[in-house]
Amino acid sequence: MKQRVSRKHKAQRRVIAHAQFQREQSKINNAAKAAAHSPYQKKLHAPDPVTKPRIIFEDSHLIVMDKPAGLLSQEDASGSPSMVDWLRVHFGRNYVGTIHRLDRNTSGIMIFAKRTKSASRLSEALRENKIRRTYLAWLHGNIRDPQKWVHWLLKDEDKNTVKVVSPRTHGAKEAILSLKPLRYAEKNGKKLTLAEIELETGRSHQIRVQCAVKGFPLAGDVKYGQPEDKTFSRPALHSASVSFPHPMTGEIRAYMAELPADLQLG
Repeated sequence: MKQRVSRKHKAQRRVIAHAQFQREQSKINNAAKAAAHSPYQKKLHAPDPVTKPRIIFEDSHLIVMDKPAGLLSQEDASGSPSMVDWLRVHFGRNYVGTIHRLDRNTSGIMIFAKRTKSASRLSEALRENKIRRTYLAWLHGNIRDPQKWVHWLLKDEDKNTVKVVSPRTHGAKEAILSLKPLRYAEKNGKKLTLAEIELETGRSHQIRVQCAVKGFPLAGDVKYGQPEDKTFSRPALHSASVSFPHPMTGEIRAYMAELPADLQLG
């Protein structure tokens, strides 16, 4: 009797083990299919592929990335590859929790969640201003003293443009940033200030618009700055550092990304 029960238990364990193996194989196969059909994977084979993003930190709950300029944060109508596409391949599954965004031509640090619980807690931390972000930007002009700027911004969704408006304007949102000059340089005969900028709010195109309206537009920003500006091949803006409470432990984590080569001046 005991032998029959033992054989039955062994048979059941084999069935369970086989089912687990099948599930794991299915996950692997699905990940392979996702990678094969990812827009990012296709872009890798294009004549001029976008630079690969760099992993700064990763655990089972989140990942901190250094996004290269030229890569979208997430999908848009253009169908161009994005950080989300890249991470779907990296994770081997479809879900990617986008916590915040960077403009396509802005480089630097981004945080993504791997699970919905992590995404929810990180998004809450962002709303409560517990995620601190600093940027480095080359600005036209000579800024000698620290600054704090407060404006009200209104975005035109159809044109994807932002402008400064009166606080009483319907739909306007308050935008606050602090700025500290770090060093000075000259390029193509233009005086530039490398500034460290910390956001207290996270509005679309906030840094570009606020700097332009104060008379210190981003070097290379032909949209909000000087239309013929060829100081850099893109707006000279880089997401340089981030600190935030870990969504599971509450521990404050801090990470940095160096200024990329295309924004380096002697």
